[in-house]
Amino acid sequence: MKFPWSHTTVVDMIKNDHKVEEKCRQVTTDIVSGKLSIAEFVEELGPALTHTDASIRAKGTTLLSNVLTDLPVDCLSTSQVDLLCTFYIDRSLDHNSVTPMVLAGIEALTHMTNFPDGAAVRLLRALFERVPCQSQKKPERTLYFRTVLTLSTQKTTEMKEWGVDFVYGVIGAIEGERDPRNLLYLFEHMPSFIQTYPMFHLAEEMFETFACYFPIDFHPNPNDPVAITRETLAELLGNCLCATPEMAGFAVPLLLEKLDSSLIMAKLDSLALLARCLELLDVAKIEEHHDELWTALKKVLFPIGTTSTAEKELLDAAYATVEKLVKNATNSESTVKTLLDKILLSVMGGLTDGSSKQFEPSLRVELSCAKASDYCAVYVIEKLVPMLLAQLNTDEHIEARVANVLVDAIQRLCAVCSYWYCIHKLDVGIVGQMHKKLVEIVLQEADTSEQKRSALLALAAVPEMVTSENRYVVYSTIIKILLNAGVKPMQTIAAVQDCLFSFAIRYQQEVKTVVLEKLIANDYATVDSAIVQLVFKTLGKFLLYHGYMDKILKFFLSKIFDPENEKLSIVAMDTLIDVVESGHSTQLAKAELYVQYKLIDQFFDYSNDRLSSDYLHAMARLIGAVVKQLSVEDQHELILNRLPSLQLQRRSDLYLASGLLGYLDQSVPLVDHFENLVTDLSKLALESDDAKVQDICNRLLCSLFNRMPDDEHHRGVLKRLLKTIRTELKKHNHQAVVILGWIGKGLIARGHAEAGEIVDDIADLLDHPTLAHVAALAFEILSIEFPQLHLPLLRNLFKQKLFVWIMNKLEKRMEQYAVSHLKALAFVLAATPHAVLKMNLSKVGPVLLKCLAQDDDKTILEALTIVLRFTRDHDAFIQDHLQTLIPLLLKLTVRESSMKIRIDALECMLYVCKYPTFLLLPFKQSTLLALQKPLDDRKRLVRNAAVATRLQWFVVGSTEEAKTDK
Repeated sequence: MKFPWSHTTVVDMIKNDHKVEEKCRQVTTDIVSGKLSIAEFVEELGPALTHTDASIRAKGTTLLSNVLTDLPVDCLSTSQVDLLCTFYIDRSLDHNSVTPMVLAGIEALTHMTNFPDGAAVRLLRALFERVPCQSQKKPERTLYFRTVLTLSTQKTTEMKEWGVDFVYGVIGAIEGERDPRNLLYLFEHMPSFIQTYPMFHLAEEMFETFACYFPIDFHPNPNDPVAITRETLAELLGNCLCATPEMAGFAVPLLLEKLDSSLIMAKLDSLALLARCLELLDVAKIEEHHDELWTALKKVLFPIGTTSTAEKELLDAAYATVEKLVKNATNSESTVKTLLDKILLSVMGGLTDGSSKQFEPSLRVELSCAKASDYCAVYVIEKLVPMLLAQLNTDEHIEARVANVLVDAIQRLCAVCSYWYCIHKLDVGIVGQMHKKLVEIVLQEADTSEQKRSALLALAAVPEMVTSENRYVVYSTIIKILLNAGVKPMQTIAAVQDCLFSFAIRYQQEVKTVVLEKLIANDYATVDSAIVQLVFKTLGKFLLYHGYMDKILKFFLSKIFDPENEKLSIVAMDTLIDVVESGHSTQLAKAELYVQYKLIDQFFDYSNDRLSSDYLHAMARLIGAVVKQLSVEDQHELILNRLPSLQLQRRSDLYLASGLLGYLDQSVPLVDHFENLVTDLSKLALESDDAKVQDICNRLLCSLFNRMPDDEHHRGVLKRLLKTIRTELKKHNHQAVVILGWIGKGLIARGHAEAGEIVDDIADLLDHPTLAHVAALAFEILSIEFPQLHLPLLRNLFKQKLFVWIMNKLEKRMEQYAVSHLKALAFVLAATPHAVLKMNLSKVGPVLLKCLAQDDDKTILEALTIVLRFTRDHDAFIQDHLQTLIPLLLKLTVRESSMKIRIDALECMLYVCKYPTFLLLPFKQSTLLALQKPLDDRKRLVRNAAVATRLQWFVVGSTEEAKTDK
C-alpha cells in the first residue's frame, strides 16, 4: 500500500505537513478508483487514531471524516459502513476535543446508500448517552441535529421499534437550543418528525421544548448575508406547535396566556397559532375554551383609544380569528348556536346604536361570524337586519351620517348573503322588510347620496329579493342616473353599473327590453360627451355577458358607420377597442367582429379622405386591436387580400395600412410588399406637412425595419433609404432626422448591425448648425418606450447597447458639449437601467451635473430624476460633488417653468441631509436662506416639500444628530 506520505510516519506527517488535507484528496480519488480500500486507509491511520496525544487523535479523526465527506454516497459497501459506524461509536467515548470530528464522520456516514440495518440505533444511542448535544459548539450541534433527523427519515422503522427512548433522546438533544440558524433547521424538519413518530407520554414534554420559544423575539443581524427573519421563525415554530392535533391541544392554554401580553407581535403570533389550532382540533376540544377565547378576543377587538397601523393589523387578524372560531364550531349545530348567542349578546349594545363608536367593531364581529358558514350567515342576518331597520324606520330625526352607516351595514350583510347564496333560507318577512326599505331609498334619496349607493350595492348583491314590480323601479333609477350622470361621484356610478350587471345576469330578458332598449334608443347627438362615454362604456361591458353581444355590437356598429355624428363614432370605436384589448373575450375580435360582422371589410368600404383624422386614427386602432387577436393564418390571408389595393398617398388608405400592419405577427411574410411600403412611407413622411401622417409613417417604418428579414435584398432596401435620407439631410430637412431616429429605434431594438451606423449619423448631427435640436429629439425617439408601438423583435440589453454607443461617441468631447449634446445624453441616460448608470457613474455623473445647469426643462427633469435616485442611495459620487450639486439644486427649487422640477429638487435636497454632518455644515446657512423662497411658492405641493426639506436642514449639526453620526 502506498500513500502520498509513504516516506514518513503518519504521526509525523500530521504534526509537520501543512498540506495534509490536499494529500487526502488523492486518498479519496484512490478509494473511488479501487486502488485503495477504506479499511486499509483506517489501518494506515491507526497510529494517529490511537495516539496518546488527544490533539493527534483529533487530527487523525479529522482526516478520516474529511475523506468520508468527500466520498460518493454509493462508494462504500454495507460491511465497510458498519465497520466505520463501530469505529465512531468507540470514538464517541474519546476526549471532548475529538468529538467534533466524530460528529462530522457520523454525519457523513448517514448519507451513505449502503447504511446497514441496526447501525442507526447503535449510533444514536451512543450519541444520546455519551455526547451531550447542548455542550457542543454551534457547528457541532448542527451536525448532531442533521445526523438525528437524517436517520429518523431514512430508518423510520428501526427508530419506531426503538420507541420512547428515541423520542426522549431527540427531546434532550434539541432542548435549550439557542442558535437561530439551528432553530430554523429544527423548526423546518421537526413537524414531519412529530407527525411520523408516536410521542407516547412525552407529547407534552415535546410541546414544552418548542413552547419556550413562543412568541419569537428575534432581531436579525443586519450584516448577515443570508438573513433569517423573525416572521420566518415564527411561522415555522407555529408548524411545530401545531404539528398534530395532540400538540395543538397543548397550544390553546399557551396562546391564551400570550394574548394577555402588551406586545402587539405576541398577540399577532398568538392569533396565528389559534387559527392553526382551530383547523386541527375538533369542536369538543375547543368548546371547553370558548369562554376564555372570546374573553381574550374581546380585549383585542374593542381596544381603548386610537389605533395605530400595527394595531389595525392586529384587529384584522382578530376578526379573521373570530371567523375561524365560529367555523370550527359549525360541526355541531348546538355548539355554534350557543357560541353565536354568546357573541351577539356581547356586541348587542354597540349594534343598537348606529352613532356609537362601538357600532363598527361590533358589526365587523358579526360579519366575521356570518362568513363562517351559511347557517351562521342566516343567523346573523336574521338577528341584525331587524335591529338596523328599526333604527332606520324611527319617527325621530336621524342624522344623515348615521343613516349612511346603517344602510351600509345592510349592504355588507347582503354581500355575505350573496357569498353563501342563502337568500332562500332567510325568513320571508325579514327579506320583505329589507327589500322594501332598500327600494324606498333608491326611489327617494338623491342620486349623489351615500345611502343610495349602498342600497344599489345591496340590491346588486341579492337581486333575487326584489319583486317583479319593484325591479322596474330599479331599472328606471339606473337609466335616469346613467343618462343624467353629470358630476355624480364615481362610487355612485360604479354602484349603478354593478347593480345593472347583477340584474342582467339574473333577469336577462327584462334588462334587454327595459334598460338596453332605452339606452340604445336614446338620442346622444346633443348629450354631454362625458355621459356618452359613460353609457357607451357601460354598454361595452355587456359584450362580456352571454346573450347580449349581438344586440350591443349592432348598436355600436350603427354608430361607427353613422356619417352624421363622428364624435359618437369615435366613442363607439374607443369602447370596442377597450373591450377587445381587455382580453376577457377572446372570441369577440375573431368570431364576431372579423368573421360575422366583417368589420375590417366594412372599414375598407366606408373609409375615405373626407373623414376626420380623429375618426381615421380610432379606426386604425380598432383594426389593429382586431388584427392582433387573429391567428397567423388569418393575418396572412388579410394581408394578401387587402394590402396590395392600398394607395398610401391617400390619407384614409394610410390609416387602413396602419391598422393592418400595426400589430402584425412577425411570422407573417411581407417580402412582396416591403420595398414598396418603405418607398411610399418614407416619401410620404418626407413630403407631408400633416404631423399625424408623418407620425403614422414613422411608426410603420420603425416596425417594418424591426421585423425585416436580415438578407441581402432587405439590407439593400435599407441602404437605399439611408442614402435618400442623407441626401435630404444635406438640404437641412428636419423630418429626415426624425425618420432616421425611428428607423434606428427599430434596428436597435432587434440588435441589427446597421443600428450603430445610424446612431453615429444622428450623433454627428448634434454639431449641425440647423439640425442639432432635431437630432437631440431623435435621441428621445431612440430611448423612450411608446405604448402603441409594436416591435416584434426585441433583443436583450438593447438599451445598454445604446448607452455604450453614445458614451463611446461623445465622452471624449465632454468639455465641448453644447445644449443639444446634453439634451441627447439626458434622454439616453433616462432610458438606461440604474445598475448600468451606477457602474459608469464616474463618466455619467459629470454629464448629469452639466444637464442640471441647462435651461431646457426636459433635460433638467431627466437628469434630476437620475440624480434623485443616486442621492436617495447615498452614492459616494454625490457626496464628493456636494459643492457643485447643492447650488444647482437650490437654483432649481425656484425654477418657475416647472413645478415638478421644483419638487424633485427639494426632495433631492432632503436626501442630501443624510450625508455626514461635517460635509453639510459649510452649506447650512446659505441653504436655509435659499429655501425661504419655496416656502411661499404658489403651489401647495411645493410648499409642503419646502417645509419638510428646510426642517431637516435646520437640524443639521444639532446635538442629537451629532450623537447619531457618532
